[in-house]
Amino acid sequence: MSFIQNIARKFLPSRAFEAMLWGRRWEDYSRWDKAKLIEQGFERNAVFYSAAMLLSRTVAAMPIYVETNKRNRSTTTDEHPILSMLNRSTTREELIQLLCLYIISTGEGYLNIIKSDHDKRPLGLVVLPSQHTNPIQGNYLKPITGYVYRENRDITFTEEEIIYIKTPNLREYFHGMSPGVPLGEILDLHNAAITWNKNVALAGGLPPVVAIAPGATVEEQNMLKDQWQAQSGAANSHRLKVVSENLKLERFNDKPQEAEWSQAIQLTMRMIVMAMGLSSELLNDAANKTYSNFQEARKALYQEAAIPMATLVYSALTRALQMYYEDNPKICIDYDNIEALQEDRATKIDRLTKAVQSGIMDVNEAREELGLAPKQTETTVTV
Repeated sequence: MSFIQNIARKFLPSRAFEAMLWGRRWEDYSRWDKAKLIEQGFERNAVFYSAAMLLSRTVAAMPIYVETNKRNRSTTTDEHPILSMLNRSTTREELIQLLCLYIISTGEGYLNIIKSDHDKRPLGLVVLPSQHTNPIQGNYLKPITGYVYRENRDITFTEEEIIYIKTPNLREYFHGMSPGVPLGEILDLHNAAITWNKNVALAGGLPPVVAIAPGATVEEQNMLKDQWQAQSGAANSHRLKVVSENLKLERFNDKPQEAEWSQAIQLTMRMIVMAMGLSSELLNDAANKTYSNFQEARKALYQEAAIPMATLVYSALTRALQMYYEDNPKICIDYDNIEALQEDRATKIDRLTKAVQSGIMDVNEAREELGLAPKQTETTVTV
């Protein structure tokens, strides 16, 4: 591939890129730091983890096929070499799920294209941990000149070796942004609420108390703290606690519920899930009936979250890998085999069938709306 072709494939040479790049330190960019996003969201927050796993598994399980175009003849197949390549070192489902988890958690996903030494054809893809990977800054003609992986040592990749997938970031054009960024305070609040409830439970169901001991020395205060601690905890729940007759205890709250942590847990859970394009119904939140039934919630999962993410991922894979094959393969989502969408699909097919029959559109226009390849028409030659 020539230099000009490579520019056209990645970025059009806008002079505005010069201003975007000037004075920036890309690898110091933190909104949040990607490692912190993984720790606070995916690793620590059960709701974020469950929602990320649900969305990534749904995208990975979506059926796909390949549409080829060679000599102006379009065909579809589910046995193309590009699909075999996605199954090379792991299954396609495992590869796509891991990639989606990084995109959801950090806003960025990186795939290393492993090529054959013989003909430079792609042999397989490896997902790189995005918390250790960053683009290398270039100039306005070529703003990304490669990628660097920094963990135990630095490894530099050329632009052609990496497929870079990111979600929109209005602050930094060449970086992605995770939903964990706007959810930062919500994640902290939800984690704090869980910690509060855990501490109350470990204290035997008692809210925080303050002890008033007039005239007590520091040694006596520490002894009282140790005695109270020894008598507290889940194992000592509802057991009588004996303290000095001169000690007065005052609770901060009469009931743990007065701290509103239970309500905070529920509200923050819904906000976390909502920011990821899901309904908390799918995570067994029975009190939140956003949809009339579970099937409607499942359909919304596909329409509002899974299909947009799958389109982002497979479009990026197609753009990066298409040039290695002569038949211009395009990776397509097989909507016909997604059970949750079948009712809508049937309604759409019925509408398009009537439109074709009435002459409003032709067959190929209807097939295009359904995401299918055009139907080949036979040409009759009269001699």
